[in-house]
Amino acid sequence: MKRPGALTVTAMLLLLTAVGTLLFWVAFFADLEAQREGTLAARSDAWFAWEMSFPLAYLWMALTAIMRAMGLWRTRPAGLLFGLVSGGAMVFLGLMDALFFVQNGLYLPITGEIAMELFIHIWTVAFGVFAIATIWRHRASLGC
Repeated sequence: MKRPGALTVTAMLLLLTAVGTLLFWVAFFADLEAQREGTLAARSDAWFAWEMSFPLAYLWMALTAIMRAMGLWRTRPAGLLFGLVSGGAMVFLGLMDALFFVQNGLYLPITGEIAMELFIHIWTVAFGVFAIATIWRHRASLGC
């Protein structure tokens, strides 16, 4: 069965999301001291501890996104399974981050660092919902 274009685009965006997530965490851990003393840490005493609680969950999301992308690319049922799993993880992680930022007044004033965080929060929620809806709509193409 021919793979629908929407699944091809979703698979490519998933790989970019997974790679971007992994690169974010590599950069984060490459200079922990800068993170510990950065803008967000200065604005909230809890931010650094909060952020340190996320790497494993984001690794799970990135790995399931890669599995989903492979399943979509090959038009296999695993694309649906991992699509729902990683899409749900994206929405959950994005909402948790956004709520923490809102509750702690971290979005304002906007700096380059805050704009990047805001982009990540919006992307994970919006793309997670989009990917779930797209995959569900095309589930028959995945043999489901």
